[in-house]
Amino acid sequence: MAAAAHGPSLPPLDDVVVGEILARLPPRDIGAFRAVCRAWNAIASRPSADRFLATTRRPAAAVTVVTRDARRLEFDGDGDRRRPVDIVRFDFFRGRWHPDVHSHKRQPCPRAVSLDGMAISAEAFRSWDGVLCTRVSPWNPPPTQPGADEYMLWNPLTNACAVVSAPAAAGQGRIIGGYAHPVTGRFHILHSSDIAVPGSRHIVTLVTVQLLAVGDGGAGWREVPLPESKTTTISMRGEGDHAASLHGNLHWLVQQPGSAGEAAAAALLVFDTAREEFRLMAAPELRPELDPSTARLRVAPGGKGKLCVLALTQQPPLALEVWVLDDYSDDTRRSWRLRETVRLEGVARALSPRRFAAAAAVEVVEGAHEGEEIFIQLGHWSMAYSVRSKAWRQVSVGRSCAALLLYRESVLQPEISFGKALRVFRRGSMLSRRSRDGRFRRRSYSSFGSPLEGSVISES
Repeated sequence: MAAAAHGPSLPPLDDVVVGEILARLPPRDIGAFRAVCRAWNAIASRPSADRFLATTRRPAAAVTVVTRDARRLEFDGDGDRRRPVDIVRFDFFRGRWHPDVHSHKRQPCPRAVSLDGMAISAEAFRSWDGVLCTRVSPWNPPPTQPGADEYMLWNPLTNACAVVSAPAAAGQGRIIGGYAHPVTGRFHILHSSDIAVPGSRHIVTLVTVQLLAVGDGGAGWREVPLPESKTTTISMRGEGDHAASLHGNLHWLVQQPGSAGEAAAAALLVFDTAREEFRLMAAPELRPELDPSTARLRVAPGGKGKLCVLALTQQPPLALEVWVLDDYSDDTRRSWRLRETVRLEGVARALSPRRFAAAAAVEVVEGAHEGEEIFIQLGHWSMAYSVRSKAWRQVSVGRSCAALLLYRESVLQPEISFGKALRVFRRGSMLSRRSRDGRFRRRSYSSFGSPLEGSVISES
């Protein structure tokens, strides 16, 4: 049995063979079989089933790398004209967070994307529900819209792509979260218009948050009210951070200014994706108070996952505290537990508060051999801390890496929808880099149709 489990998979049985097998069962077994099938179909077709699967069967997260290639020459449909294209590649990180890279088998999928006439921000990639999101901009913007922001959404497993415009008159803004709706499967994104906090390079104050159902006809962006609080402002980390997705909700670590004589207080801003509304939850009680610029909210590895906060201590000796939320409920203050205090001897200079605040990525991952680890990306290299061995190691990322991020497939695959914003494909070809004989090699690709064309290159 064990040998068969690891051997080559058998081809699926056709309907005729299945019918022959069922016909040989006793009538009582056939009746039970049909009853089970009807019950399964009734349960699986309910929207609540998707929400249940999303909270109990979380796909494993993999560390992935985003790289940006030099512009290459692309052939037009007639094969005569050439033009530059901007290509961004997405692949599994070929290092300590990839299990057995030499024999790991996965389904073939496209891992490169380009948009005609558009520059893609490889450093700004974020991932929610199996969809990658980043900012794009035209190489030659029209005079009437010199600085209009647009965002690309790309599902690398289904080859689906969409490009949407930012809200009108958004000012300083960014995408702060995304999710597939638990009932409809339509992908939604949240956009924040914010202003910089004086004296801080990494903290912004939320002004307006708007929600978009991607490709939902003429519905467009609509404002979602922020939760009422004792203060009028909610501050959070800016462009370098991202929402943590758990239990069907999106979470951000935020800070609220204290009232007269009181210090600023940390909290969790929560967006309920089913009700489409915000609320506040308690954050760990730290002394001194939690600073969002030197703390990150993440999801700890594991089957069901738990929210965790990674925070640098504000007083010497410098250390990294790991707080875990054991009980996800409204009364969370008593549920936060200080799980570990990570010593920074030998790496305190590399992980100073200034460097930590500017770190490109801070994640908790499941190491292929070391078990649970914390990694902090600092440019072309990163520091990895093994929870098991209590030791820091330096990991080379590579100069071609633009971003490291955790990528987790959605349990709703392939039902995630971009609606009318989905791009249509055509076939084309592209010149890749020169081979050893000095010639360019032509490679086929699928190109997105009007009104904005682009390409996804399959390299399986």
